Amino acid sequence: MSFVEQRVLGAIIAGIAVAIAFPIGALIATRIPYSASKRAFFAAFGAGIFFSAIMLLIQQTLTLGNVYDLVLGFGLGAVTFGLAEHLIKHGGVADSNGRKKNREGSEGKLAIIGTILDSVPETLFVGILIALREPGLLAVIIVLFLGNLATTLEGAKIMHYQGIGERKILRDWAADFIIVAVAAPIGYFLAGFALQDILAIVLGFASGTLIVFIAGELIARAYRESTGHLEDFSISLGFLVGVIMLFVI
Repeated sequence: MSFVEQRVLGAIIAGIAVAIAFPIGALIATRIPYSASKRAFFAAFGAGIFFSAIMLLIQQTLTLGNVYDLVLGFGLGAVTFGLAEHLIKHGGVADSNGRKKNREGSEGKLAIIGTILDSVPETLFVGILIALREPGLLAVIIVLFLGNLATTLEGAKIMHYQGIGERKILRDWAADFIIVAVAAPIGYFLAGFALQDILAIVLGFASGTLIVFIAGELIARAYRESTGHLEDFSISLGFLVGVIMLFVI
């Protein structure tokens, strides 16, 4: 096996390692009962982990590009997620009186959409790291896996409680797995053909979607489901774990 083939295989394995959190989390959420306080803990922990990921994404955006790439990518990411959130929450369907009502399972769908919008460029970043032979690959994979797992444990459980069937939940998160997993080898090849400014915009896009997803969905859900102050500790713990993994170890 040639060196290039080894790198491509490594990108494929890395993408699977990041994305496997989705079916694992969905299986746990549909098979194992846990309370609202546990959902709040998972959502807050995922928010903390992803805050640390944003720090790395912004750092790499500025390393590969410049502040203009950051502003453009970040803005596109934030607007894209905001539009997706609006369509899912307020698109709705008409009831018997012609009024709009929200689609069933909008919060669960937002968890899926949010993970796709931010995890795809994040996983592209994993492939880019492999192509550029940058250090810290294992730490990035672990942090993204933990963030995706925590988000899925919360989002899939909401879908389960809303009466969405187990088969549909598993199918939706399996589709998320496939979409995100293939992003790593794509990122590997993208690094060889795209300008650094383009790569920087992609990473900025990921940070933009993440910040809106964290603030509007993960943190909001964590405090809504909270039965105490555990979510404060959970956000801090997630952030600390992410920072240590990404910037210390």
